Amino acid sequence: MVQCIKDSTSISFVYIVNRRLRILNDEENHKNKFLIDALNQLKINLSDLGHTLNVIEGEPSVIFSSIAKQHQINKIYCEKIISPYEKDEESSITEPRVLSYWDSSLLNIDDLDFDVIDLPDTFTTFRKRVESKTITVTLHESLKLPKPANLLNIKSCQLPKYQNTYSGSVDFLNHYTNCENGAQNYLKDYFSDTKAHKYKQTRNELMGNEFSTKFSVWLAHGLISARQIFIFLKKYEETHGANESTYWILFELLWRDYFRFLHFKYDKKLYFPYGLKNKEINETSQDKISNLEEANTESSFINAGIKELKNSGFLSNRMRQILASFVIFEMKIDWRIGADFFQKYLIDFDIYSNQGNWIYIAGYGTDPRGGRRFNIEKQKNTYDIDNQYEMYWNENT
Repeated sequence: MVQCIKDSTSISFVYIVNRRLRILNDEENHKNKFLIDALNQLKINLSDLGHTLNVIEGEPSVIFSSIAKQHQINKIYCEKIISPYEKDEESSITEPRVLSYWDSSLLNIDDLDFDVIDLPDTFTTFRKRVESKTITVTLHESLKLPKPANLLNIKSCQLPKYQNTYSGSVDFLNHYTNCENGAQNYLKDYFSDTKAHKYKQTRNELMGNEFSTKFSVWLAHGLISARQIFIFLKKYEETHGANESTYWILFELLWRDYFRFLHFKYDKKLYFPYGLKNKEINETSQDKISNLEEANTESSFINAGIKELKNSGFLSNRMRQILASFVIFEMKIDWRIGADFFQKYLIDFDIYSNQGNWIYIAGYGTDPRGGRRFNIEKQKNTYDIDNQYEMYWNENT
C-alpha cells in the first residue's frame, strides 16, 4: 500500500471474490461472516477518505485484464502470498503488471543473517539465530491517498449486511468493529491490564476470553500486523516490565514467521500428500469425513471441539493440536483433509500457520520426531478435568 501510494497519481481499491473458492453470503459460517463484516467496514472507512471499495466476482486474470483495457490502469499492487494457489493466481495475471510485496511477517526477510531458502529445519535453531540480534521493527508513516481512479461500468457486488453475534472464546468480537480501528482498540485494551503478564500460564486453557491474546482473528485478515503487535508489546514491557509471559507472546510471533518462511524454502512440497517425507498417507473414506463434519466420533471430548469450531469459528491452540492429532492418528484421516476442515471454519485461518501446524502434527514436515500423537484421555484430564468445556459445547449446540 505504501509503495502504491508513493508511485501513483490515482488509485482504486478492488477485492475479488473468486466463486470457485468462496461465495460471500450471510448464510455461511462465522469465517465468512467476519470477512463480509470487515469488507463492509472497509467500504465505510474508504468512503470517508473519498474512495470506493469495488467488490467484484470472477476470475482475477479476466477482471484485471478488463479493467486495464477500459481504464488505462497500468499496475496492480498487492500483498505477496507464497502458498501454491495464490502464486499460480498471481502469475496468471499477465495484464496489467503485478507488483507484489512481502509484508506479513514480523521479521524483515532482508534483515535475516541467512538466505530465507536456507532456513533452519527446526524452529529452535531459527529462533536462537534471530534472537541473537536485537529485533527491531519500524512502521510506515501515514501517507495521504492519491485521488480515486474511478472504475466506470464495473459491476460491484452488494455484500449482505446483518448483525452477527459471536459466541464462545471470540464473543469479545461483539464489542469491537471488525476493521483496523477495532483491531487497534482491541490491542490497546489487551495491553491495558495484566493479561500479557499471565499469558504463558493461561495459554493452554480451552475456553474464555482471558487465556490467549486472540490477536490471530485480526492478523488473519490484515486488520493489524505482527509489527504493530510487537510495538505495543515493547511499550508494555517498558512500562510494566518484561517477564516470561511477555516473552512468550514474541515467541508465538516468531513461530508465525517460521511457518511463513518455510514456504519460501519448501513451497509446494508442504502440500504434497506425504509432505517432506516418503511415508504412507491415510486413505480416507467418505464415512470418516462425514463423522468429522458431523461431530460423530467415539470421543465426546473431541465432538465438543468440533462443535466449538463449527459454531464459533474458533478453537484454542491446545484444542487445535488435540483435534488434529485425533483426526490423523485415531480417525486415520488424511492430514490435508483435516487442514481443509480448519480452513473452512476458522475465523483466524492463516494458510501458512494452518499448513505448518498440520504437517507438523502429522510428522510429514521438518520436525525430526515424526509427528505429535496426543493421548486424548490424558489431554482431557489435564485441560478439562471438571468437564466444563465438554459439557458446554455438547449441551449448547
